[in-house]
Amino acid sequence: MKKTTTALLLLTAMSLTGCGTVAIMNKSDAVKAQPEIMVKTDGDFWGLGKEGTFNMAGQYHGQYTRSASNSTWFNTLSFKDGAMGATITRNDNNETWKLVCSGGGVSVNYMGVSLGGNDPYVCDIHQNDKKVGEYRIEPQNSMINIGLAQSENGSVRIGSTHFNIETVHTGEGMIMPVEKALGYSFKRGNQEVGAAQTNGMITLQMLPDLSDNEKDLLAVATIASALSWRPEE
Repeated sequence: MKKTTTALLLLTAMSLTGCGTVAIMNKSDAVKAQPEIMVKTDGDFWGLGKEGTFNMAGQYHGQYTRSASNSTWFNTLSFKDGAMGATITRNDNNETWKLVCSGGGVSVNYMGVSLGGNDPYVCDIHQNDKKVGEYRIEPQNSMINIGLAQSENGSVRIGSTHFNIETVHTGEGMIMPVEKALGYSFKRGNQEVGAAQTNGMITLQMLPDLSDNEKDLLAVATIASALSWRPEE
């Protein structure tokens, strides 16, 4: 009986936090109707893991590290302690972007109060050894029914192409928001143009009428967002 009760309590906790589930994030009807671009990695099942490679449905590929201290991956680009980075290459023209990311920290939730982890998560986006854009997201904590939703928002830009970013904490069939994001919504003004699921699986869906520059930006933003599902040790 004790083991059964413990198991039930564990399952309940998992359903409330979103950990260990594959809940599908809420998306606009227009984005939800689009094909899923799967991001396959050789990292851990629950996200990208420490380091490895990825493939986005044969359209983009690259490598990443989430423990990049003293890394020499990017030669002239240096990392701070605990920084994260990736290279993203478009397969049809070999155009490549490099991400150098840091910040975010680790938060601890104690009795419904989130402590720490309030630093912005920032990725400099480089191309041909020049900074061409930035991904930036930071906490915007707001009260929900139970505890605090660790909501974040920000923006991503390459050149003159720009989208706003919001974390998504609600999913299909869920009765309340979860503490950690199920994914990320990318918007042009109030219109959702793409969504990256990062809970359990990593997928990207985007509107079909986007320009090549906008599609490239969403691909880069998806990897930056998946990297921001940060290790908590």
